[in-house]
This record gives sequence, structure tokens and C-alpha cells, in this order.
Amino acid sequence: MPYRRLPKTDQARIRTLRMAIDSSVQNGVYMNVLSHNTYYKAKTFLERFVREVDIYKKSVSEQSSKRGNQRYEAALKRARMYVSHFIQVLSMSIMRGEIARAKRAYYGLPENEDSLPNLLSETAVLEWGQRIIDGERRRQAEGGVPIYNPTMGRVSVEFETFRQMYRQQQMLQQRTSDALRNIAGMRPEGDKIILDVWSEIEAKFSALESSERIKHCASYGVIYYTRGDRKAKDTQE
Repeated sequence: MPYRRLPKTDQARIRTLRMAIDSSVQNGVYMNVLSHNTYYKAKTFLERFVREVDIYKKSVSEQSSKRGNQRYEAALKRARMYVSHFIQVLSMSIMRGEIARAKRAYYGLPENEDSLPNLLSETAVLEWGQRIIDGERRRQAEGGVPIYNPTMGRVSVEFETFRQMYRQQQMLQQRTSDALRNIAGMRPEGDKIILDVWSEIEAKFSALESSERIKHCASYGVIYYTRGDRKAKDTQE
């Protein structure tokens, strides 16, 4: 005995609703299989749902773009390198006596160590990049001679380039999360609308013989399965 089963994926939900909506209007004539209220409720929901799914897919695509990732990784690598090199030059200047060791505190660095901070993570590069920029500005404001090779100007350019790309990535991630949350919140509403649509379609063809009724209902997007050997077999693509 055939039975209905709600679509399991978002794309299947979209196909099901679109089929019911499109089949309800043939050659510009409304077929009156669905009530006007149910038809427009389904149509309005479908438009909103498709929009959210498209936003999600576009955001994921932009995040996973190979070209975008290569540019991001290159910017991260350069920012890390310039921050690291600046700290190394600062340490060498201190060892040569050109800069007082106490000035390390301006950069958030321990005074009695010359080791580099851990710059493996993106957040570490952002944190230490800002620290050395602020520290160098403070030291120069007190009359300190600027550090060269690399200059703070060059470090700032590479740091800012990476920071802007990092913020873009964070915005994409947030947009993806928001779209996914919106989609998840819409699914129960969509499933209820699908059930209402299917119930009206089946009621419209209820007087037909079983096989003809199933055929007509399926043409309007109702998904039927049959049980056999304890497995559900799809009777409709």
C-alpha cells in the first residue's frame, strides 16, 4: 500500500512545493486543485525558502573558493612573516643596546626573554600585530628611532591587508550561520505546508480509483512510497 513521506532534504522540499505550485497553473489557468489560501501560502513560503537556501549556498561557495582561500592564506603568511621579522629586529636592536630592554613591555613582550611569541593561529597574528604597531607608535612618540627592515609602515600594510580579509571571512561565516539557522527554523513550517498541500490534492482526486488517484496526485508533487521486504521504495523521482 503506497504511503506518503515528507521530503528529507531542503532541495527535495523545494522540488515538491515547486511541482505543486507549477502544476496548479496550466496554460495560465488556475486548476483549483489547491485552495487559493493554500496556493499563495505555499508560493510565498517557497520564495522565502529558496532565497535563504541561495544565500547559504552562495556563502559556502565564497568561503570555499580556491582562489579566495589562496589569497587569504597568502595574506596570513605575509602578515605572520612581517610581524615575526619585526619582533626579531626589535630583539636584535635591544641586544645591541640601541633600544632599552624595558621598552619590550610597550609591545606586550616579556622584558627578560628574547623568544618569539607563538604566531601559528590567525588570532595570534592579529593580537601580536596590533601589539607591535601600538608599541612602536608609543616608543617613537617618546623620541625613539624607528626600526627599519622591516619598517612599521610596511608591517602595518601587510597586517591591515590580512585583517581586512580576516574580517571578510568572519562576515561570510556569520552570514552562512545565519542562513543555516533561518533555514532550520523554516523547515517545520515548510513541512506543515507540504502536508496541507498534499491533503488538498488527495482530497481533490479522492473519487478516483486508487491507481489513477495516485497517478494524478503524484503529478502534483505528492511523494508516494511502497513497502516491500521492509524497505521503502520510491515510486517518484
